Amino acid sequence: MRWGDFSRSVLFGAVAAAAFAPFALTLGPLLGGQWVLVGFAALVVPLYLTGLGDTRRRGVAAAVFASALIAMIAIFDTTPRDALVAVALALGLARSGLAHPGSFVRAVVVESLLLVGGLSVSSALVGNSTLSVVLAIWGFFLVQSVFFLLAAARSTVPRGLVDPFDEARDRANAILDDALGGT
Repeated sequence: MRWGDFSRSVLFGAVAAAAFAPFALTLGPLLGGQWVLVGFAALVVPLYLTGLGDTRRRGVAAAVFASALIAMIAIFDTTPRDALVAVALALGLARSGLAHPGSFVRAVVVESLLLVGGLSVSSALVGNSTLSVVLAIWGFFLVQSVFFLLAAARSTVPRGLVDPFDEARDRANAILDDALGGT
């Protein structure tokens, strides 16, 4: 299933948030309260990226890239909070770098706003109960879904305002994706 639009991304966030409760119940005693959320995020972010790309190939590439970044984070002695921020950064880098490449400056601005916004909403919602963590996860993904609203707004820009290089690159990538069967 693909979730590369606003409504499907919101649905993915709701399903992912609901999946946290059994995950925490099962692995919480082994990992501990805060680390179970980090482990869950480390699994859900690559899964999210898999269905997020313009094509299946881009989604898988973004998921592999994020998984590699998350694995590198795991070798450092971090706090659970720092690890969650790093997983969120991996999401942003993979999403705008591989799944939906575009203008560098726009990607930095959009991802910065979405990641800060998502982490802010999550930190406001998270508490000591499993239900609050479920709501925090859903809140994070709700903010991340705004990415597709911003992409839709970008696609309505008059043709003369789009960078010709970006437009040519997007057409060439679409041709390559079709030729390589990456749809």
